[in-house]
Amino acid sequence: MLALVLLAACGNPHAPSSTPQAAPIAADKLPDGPPLLTPGERMSYRLALGDVDLATYDVAVGDITEVAGRKAIGVQGHAKAVGFVSHVANIDDVFTSWIDIKTGRPLLWTVDEYASKGTNKERTEARIADREGDQVPITFHVNDDAPKPEPQKVSMADVWDYNAFTVAVRSWDAPVGSTVSTEVFRSRYLWHVDLKVHSRETISTELGDLPAIRIDGRTYKLGRDGKRYPNTDERVFTLWISDDDGRVPLRNDARTDYGDVKMTITEYNPGTGTRLRN
Repeated sequence: MLALVLLAACGNPHAPSSTPQAAPIAADKLPDGPPLLTPGERMSYRLALGDVDLATYDVAVGDITEVAGRKAIGVQGHAKAVGFVSHVANIDDVFTSWIDIKTGRPLLWTVDEYASKGTNKERTEARIADREGDQVPITFHVNDDAPKPEPQKVSMADVWDYNAFTVAVRSWDAPVGSTVSTEVFRSRYLWHVDLKVHSRETISTELGDLPAIRIDGRTYKLGRDGKRYPNTDERVFTLWISDDDGRVPLRNDARTDYGDVKMTITEYNPGTGTRLRN
């Protein structure tokens, strides 16, 4: 189900991607420090294939709380099918991240989603703050079954969940040509992700024509052993972040076997609290 809203999951591995003019500048990791978030901040997106709406994706930033003995802020994404898709797919899924307000790193990631083409509710919990060495503890269960351990091997100093990763990219103010590689929990599984700052350009959204930073990405799925998942292809996507003080994610595209799938912002509320990162 998450493949409908996290566009990297549905990219065509054979789709061409543009190459920046600048030589690559490799970064060892995404930025440290407080996350670029404001309590009460909200974003809404439309997921469409051509002129056909498939789903909505809403993001809400909560208040500061305590998780694993650290101060954290919650970020929750909610994917819901619309139109004809709601009659053929049970998409009403919630993805919640708690992010350390000092480091910007995720502490806990939970996913509540329906099984593909079914009514069973799946629950994944990744306790990233409890990582020991190269192992992140994960539990998974269906409906009211007892949670079962599915530990994940990781290979990098930082491991992210999708929400925290997107927040970190908001703070990645890098020159054109810059690259970074990392590992990201997209749902139940971990993905290797390579990013490159492609260009600065203007894009059209329902909020108007906005200056944006274009970031091209490539990703592939990893198994529980940390190795590339067998018989899976590399997938491509493009993300646009507003090129202003807000650094708001504006659009996420993927080329698929069915056409260009776009997730585009439709509403933005900056929140009423104090922004955590200056």
